[in-house]
Amino acid sequence: MIDGLPDEEPNPDPNHEFQHRSHEPGGDPQFRSQPVGVTQVLGTYGVGSQQSQQQQQRSADKYDTPEYRSAFMDYVTKGVKSENLEFRADATTGTGDIGAVLPTTILNKIVEKLKDHGRIWARVTKTSLQGGVEIPLSNAKPVATWVAAGTMSDKQKKTTSGAITFSYHKLQCRVAVELVAGTVAMPVFEQTVTDNIYEAMIVALEEAIINGSGTGQPLGIAVDTNIPAAQKVEVAVADYSKYETWTTLFGKLPRKYRSGAVLIMADADWTKYIEGMVDANGQPIARVTYGLDGTQQEKLLGKEVLAIEDNLPSIDDALTGEVVGIICKLSDYMINSNMQMTFKRYFNEDTDEWISKSTLIADGKLADRNGVVLITKKATV
Repeated sequence: MIDGLPDEEPNPDPNHEFQHRSHEPGGDPQFRSQPVGVTQVLGTYGVGSQQSQQQQQRSADKYDTPEYRSAFMDYVTKGVKSENLEFRADATTGTGDIGAVLPTTILNKIVEKLKDHGRIWARVTKTSLQGGVEIPLSNAKPVATWVAAGTMSDKQKKTTSGAITFSYHKLQCRVAVELVAGTVAMPVFEQTVTDNIYEAMIVALEEAIINGSGTGQPLGIAVDTNIPAAQKVEVAVADYSKYETWTTLFGKLPRKYRSGAVLIMADADWTKYIEGMVDANGQPIARVTYGLDGTQQEKLLGKEVLAIEDNLPSIDDALTGEVVGIICKLSDYMINSNMQMTFKRYFNEDTDEWISKSTLIADGKLADRNGVVLITKKATV
């Protein structure tokens, strides 16, 4: 029987003997507890790289470590000093007064002057028609007439009285940053540059919507000469805060255009003449500029008011005949662009500068001028 067994193949691995003997009846138990094969750790992923990045960051900026930021918070909130903080002598009041160095993460913010923009741009109509196309305008509409039995009404002709033509105007903003400055700049600086470019484009568009000359830029509402003369109203400074003045002004707007109309005026005039509107007894006029709950609302006679700080002068500072207020439906103003606002960042080899550029090709003008009332300053008698 032994001679009939097949020959075993040689195995240089000593663990094979342990494995074979552990399965034999009565084999040694210590061999059965040994693992089969050899465990080899090839590497770990994510842990080592993350730790190395944190170590590199900490070594690059000691004020941006979690230990320093935690110690700084304790120092500010509780007055607890720690050896992790660096203290400097106050050179102004003496060496006895000391303060902690601010963590870098708190300093990574650029403080800028806030601007109120976007409210006008959000309300105008945006189209993407081909440049150079004319949109016919017509004031004459067919008239229906009552006729007797067996007769027909007269034939009528549909005529046009002009057209709106959109041209190609290029709006662009470029910001250049030197190579050295771009290398050491904080990420928050790069993001701020990008935000500023888009903000500048919106500010320029809103300025053109109100005061654009129409030459090389859109035609603004305040300078459009095709607005009907009956809808250009002069107002004296003394009458600007009178209730009956505003009922008259809103009455100049044709009724079919009143839904959705807004009043655009200088913020200084809104604060002084509208919020400060009083009755014959000197008391604030009830519920004209305030809601039932006393909350201030920028509305007048049920119409929304866009009080702006730029693009329209206050009636106190305006020249005679200058536009100080506009009543209109901003959706009647059309901005036409055959491309979206693009943003590109490239490197100028000649000047070693990173240049951020945003470009927009567009034109704009009033599509319907019958729903606009221009308020101008009347000459002082």
